[in-house]
Amino acid sequence: MAGNSMAVRDLEKIKKRRLQIIQAAYDAIALKGYNNFTVDDIAQMAGLSKGGVLHYFRSKDDILIHLLEHIYRLVETHIQKRTAKYRTPEKKLKAMIISYIIVAKIQPTFYTVMVDFWAQSSINRRMKEISTRIYGKMCLEMKKSIDLGIASGEFKEVDSQNASFAIIAMVTNIAVQWTFNNSIYNIDHVLRKCMNLVMSYLRR
Repeated sequence: MAGNSMAVRDLEKIKKRRLQIIQAAYDAIALKGYNNFTVDDIAQMAGLSKGGVLHYFRSKDDILIHLLEHIYRLVETHIQKRTAKYRTPEKKLKAMIISYIIVAKIQPTFYTVMVDFWAQSSINRRMKEISTRIYGKMCLEMKKSIDLGIASGEFKEVDSQNASFAIIAMVTNIAVQWTFNNSIYNIDHVLRKCMNLVMSYLRR
């Protein structure tokens, strides 16, 4: 039993340390940009040595791959928590749309970091695969809400897959533009306009 307890503690320590390093990588990208930071920067922000960082990850790229997956998991969890509160398709869909904006408001660096990651997709096959897979999952969740609305008669017959891609593209662009310059528009007003457009398209 003592051996099992020790193994559990070791696993928890590894998990905690890896999360600490991933958070430091996020902070490094937010501060310096994707192409302008090093493992030494990550180590300094994590309060570790470079060797300590590389003990838990093979390379800078390995850290960034895990960071990208971690970010998407957080976003996915946030969306699921918000949508679980509602029962009707319209309310679920609205909650999902709002989630993308709330992320920008509570963590302004999020989309700055994500744009840096997206820019790497054309040259980094692994990052492209991860982004494509998880973006697809997000669109699938939205598609489910639209399909539910169509089945219940709340929404009219539309191509739910294309609609979900279009909605997410619109909402994330609103968030990205506001993140880069939050004086460009009142994001709450623009969100309401976006919501009205989506609902006028979907409602019977």
